Amino acid sequence: MTHRIVQLTDCHLFAEPDTALRGIVTRPRFEAVINDVRTRVPDAELLVFTGDTAHDESLATYSAVRGHVADWLDRLRIVPGNHDDRALLREVFPQVAGSLEGRNTFHVACDDWQVIGLDSQISGELPGLLGPDQLEWLNARLTAVVLPALMFVHHPPIPVHSPWLDKIGLQDAADFERVVSNHPHVRLIVTGHVHQELAGSFAQAVVLTTPAVGPPFRPRTTELVIDDLPPAYRVVELYPDGRWSTQVQRCAIGL
Repeated sequence: MTHRIVQLTDCHLFAEPDTALRGIVTRPRFEAVINDVRTRVPDAELLVFTGDTAHDESLATYSAVRGHVADWLDRLRIVPGNHDDRALLREVFPQVAGSLEGRNTFHVACDDWQVIGLDSQISGELPGLLGPDQLEWLNARLTAVVLPALMFVHHPPIPVHSPWLDKIGLQDAADFERVVSNHPHVRLIVTGHVHQELAGSFAQAVVLTTPAVGPPFRPRTTELVIDDLPPAYRVVELYPDGRWSTQVQRCAIGL
């Protein structure tokens, strides 16, 4: 059986729907993406948000998101980004709490695959960190279940060739790579944070970054430059033989 998973990342939403971030009003972009997912991928088994869902870290913002995805709650998984409030995420979306104390993680079995969500947030900081406890938890999961693994995390563990972004990447990427390299069944790691599309390798796995629902960033810049692109999301398909495929979908806003 083929499993279809949708990823949204970096929505950067506000409680007030008309609030702009760097000149871009984010709420219409989010609503356009949700509507596009309902049209193109209504049968997705998981809807994964990989961080920075809210920019203002407010209860009202997370409650508005819950309203938009109310019929997806049983399929919804969320890991925090650097702009999220982990405690409020747990309050509004209790299913995202996970089993690791102090972190919002998840582990979902999909027949011949496993899907794992990691929490790279350092509260109040821009860079990310998985930390030894979470890496131990991850190693235990991968040891116990030897099936092809897809991971979602906010901060990418590889350079993205924009110096200002690489400074705020995953700080313990080397420790993460040591864990991943011991488990050759880790096939794919999908991230957010950098608001642009990029592919790279990490141990034996492929790393993919996904463009933002919110403001897009221009690649390979020395400082933040907003790109002129529509909002996007990623669809990943997992096949029974361990292969996978993926594509980024972009959608028009109000057209």
